[in-house]
Amino acid sequence: MKYSIRTKYGESIIYIILWVIILLMPIFISKTNNEIDWGKVQLEWVRLLPFALIFLVHNYVLFPFFFLSNRRALYYISILTVVVLGGLFADFMGNLFHQIQQPQDIMPMDIDRPPMGPPMGPPMRMNEDPMMQEPWHKIFVDNGLVSFLVVGFNAAIKLIVKWQHEEQKIKDLEKEKLETELAFLKNQVSPHFFMNTLNNIHALIDINSEDAKESVIKLSKLMRYLLYDSEEGKTTLAKEIEFIKSYVDLMKLRFTDKVSIKLSFPQKVPNIEIPPMLFTSLIENAFKHGVSYQKKSFIELIMNTDNEFLFFRIKNSKQSGNNGITTPGGIGMENLKKRLDLIYSNRYTLNQKEDDNVFEITIKLPING
Repeated sequence: MKYSIRTKYGESIIYIILWVIILLMPIFISKTNNEIDWGKVQLEWVRLLPFALIFLVHNYVLFPFFFLSNRRALYYISILTVVVLGGLFADFMGNLFHQIQQPQDIMPMDIDRPPMGPPMGPPMRMNEDPMMQEPWHKIFVDNGLVSFLVVGFNAAIKLIVKWQHEEQKIKDLEKEKLETELAFLKNQVSPHFFMNTLNNIHALIDINSEDAKESVIKLSKLMRYLLYDSEEGKTTLAKEIEFIKSYVDLMKLRFTDKVSIKLSFPQKVPNIEIPPMLFTSLIENAFKHGVSYQKKSFIELIMNTDNEFLFFRIKNSKQSGNNGITTPGGIGMENLKKRLDLIYSNRYTLNQKEDDNVFEITIKLPING
């Protein structure tokens, strides 16, 4: 709704600017020796009046009620009718204005001086309008062409605005869908993960109470991040890294030393913002499809930055024929790409490599935006 109102205001501003420029042009054209010929200016404004009416009729009646209602045949017939009537009206207004101005244009005659002979032609007039000397059909055709240009230009602007509005609506719907899926993801990091983690912490209490306490703290931090810190749609890179560390540490409780897990983060984390839980599905997939209880397996996660980009790479051993490109309960690779498209447009890169034993994904994101 907000976008629709903003678009409508923007379209109106475009029209106002264009018509102000059109109305100012006769003033600048008629200006000679720092004086403005207001007679010519008024004549040009009178000639512009029919075209302004054509614009208003098309903009507020024909296009919204006929074109947008898919009554295209009626729309084109109406345009043709309006253009013809507009051309006739423009011709009529030009003649009417000229006739009104005629008495002022006739040069005064010397009544005391006898005529030298028979009149040689019509009285001489000052500022004779050259257009009035043109054939009426040529003037009508010229007016018709200008009318078509006015209608065409107006239709082009409205179609561009309509297209942009529809594109934005699609993006808003996709964003809303992804936000819903992100909320669903939060709930999914959830039952399964939290139940397994709580069971592991329960087992740790008798074995190593200090580790159990530390695990409870990490779990509480992770829950706080899921419930509060990621609600705004943006989070700091430092918070996202802490979330990843807590998530991985709690996942480690489920596995033996046969699983090699290596994490690498920037030594000095820059103060930048990124979308929350952007890499969660990739980490989840790495644990789900890259870890084996029976044989050695590994997960390697590397994150670093420079002045322009954030680089993320996750690589894991491959224990199944599918690395969870569309995992049940997760947003999956396809939705991750949609999310990146909405947020970063074409300013990011995502590459995927795999062979029989290793699966790897690298992502490069712009830091500013």
